[in-house]
Amino acid sequence: MKRLDITAVSVFIVALALLAGVIWLGEQVPVDVNCINAGGCEQISSYATVNLEFSRPVQADQVEKLWLTQPAVQGTWEWLDESHARWRANTPFRSGQQISLLLNAGQVGKSGESIKQNKIWPAVIRQPLVVVLKRIGDQQELYSMGVDGDPAEKQLTHTGGKVLDFKPAPDGETIAMSVVNEKKGVDIWTVRRDGSQQVKLLDCGLDVCTTPDWSLVSYEIVYTRSSAGLNPNGPKGAPRVWLLNSQSGETAPLFEDAQKVGYGAVWSPDGQHFSIWNGLEGGIMVVNRNGDQSIILNSANGDTGSWSPDSKKLYFADIVQSETSFRNVVLTADFEQNRVTFLLGGNAAGDGISYTNPVCSPTGDWLAVAVQPDVKVPGRKMYLYDLKGGDGISLTSDLSRIVSFYSWTPAGDRLLFQSDKLGGKEEEVEIWAVDLKSGKNVKVTNGVRYPRWLP
Repeated sequence: MKRLDITAVSVFIVALALLAGVIWLGEQVPVDVNCINAGGCEQISSYATVNLEFSRPVQADQVEKLWLTQPAVQGTWEWLDESHARWRANTPFRSGQQISLLLNAGQVGKSGESIKQNKIWPAVIRQPLVVVLKRIGDQQELYSMGVDGDPAEKQLTHTGGKVLDFKPAPDGETIAMSVVNEKKGVDIWTVRRDGSQQVKLLDCGLDVCTTPDWSLVSYEIVYTRSSAGLNPNGPKGAPRVWLLNSQSGETAPLFEDAQKVGYGAVWSPDGQHFSIWNGLEGGIMVVNRNGDQSIILNSANGDTGSWSPDSKKLYFADIVQSETSFRNVVLTADFEQNRVTFLLGGNAAGDGISYTNPVCSPTGDWLAVAVQPDVKVPGRKMYLYDLKGGDGISLTSDLSRIVSFYSWTPAGDRLLFQSDKLGGKEEEVEIWAVDLKSGKNVKVTNGVRYPRWLP
């Protein structure tokens, strides 16, 4: 062999050895992983949602194979990129329950790197807070508080009193809200559960963007958008449904048809459908995630209904008129059976009683409804209907009040609602929470509105 050939071969061997060394060294660099929840992983929401950050790009399938929980529960992964992921339990835990989240050691890196030691996060399911809109003069901001007064009332937002509506994310870490801007349009903002990081998520300019609703299984928000039109100072255009990626900020209309209207869209629990109010078409529009398939559920009630936890049914109200009066009834749309049936108020025994605004519990056991025993008396009481047994129980009895704006905790063990006194003042508005297990009713606060759980 010639000297030149020997030199070339030697150089090649050295280069190969160096490359092997680099690869070997790279494989020895450990992959670190951290929980980046706003409040750490010691106390987490009912869905045990965990946001993880990896020090190096990883293989999603390998990470998912190494993940365990105690007690064992199925969950859903969502990857933002190769170094950031979110896991959430498919079944919510009860407040106070202790769990362990475990990521076993193993090879996960894109270049063969490994997690060298098991990572364990002991956690407790935190007690949910209550978030409300509090009005001071002609301004209103978001406040949070504990059910039993611990923690005490805390102001979360500082917008100059311009918050219109809001919706907490399913993991309870963030709240989306509609905020009036200087152009008299309405933008979408977010704020963390502790009141930090108040950020404008979507600048809507002269348009009005309201009713944000979070997907249970993704980073998406569905919202209502009304265009400013040709005259910025004139009335806004018809409401339309838009989607917003809360991570990238990308937004687009749900429907390709620009003439398709809709208001107050609500995600199904599986993230595959929406229920949308569309008065022009006569009721509730149920639409798939792509916006290209829809049906109409006839209703004159103006509500978007409530999904069953398996997303196979929608409970909604409609108005039944007689010669002398009208009443509200509750119906069930069963999408597997492709039929709509009466549930409450649809028989002789229900005559004269109005049932409205049904909200299904996350367990699928109970339906919370407002009951008006006499259509000539406007008072409404809080009522729970047993979807499996067919019986019902009244949670309130005072017909000098009207109950509204009720919601369940993710575990379905507590119900929150607003109680307004007929002809009463702002300070007479009461917020109540009911513990289903103990049957205990707790007055959370008064003088505020639109309560929601912050898991």
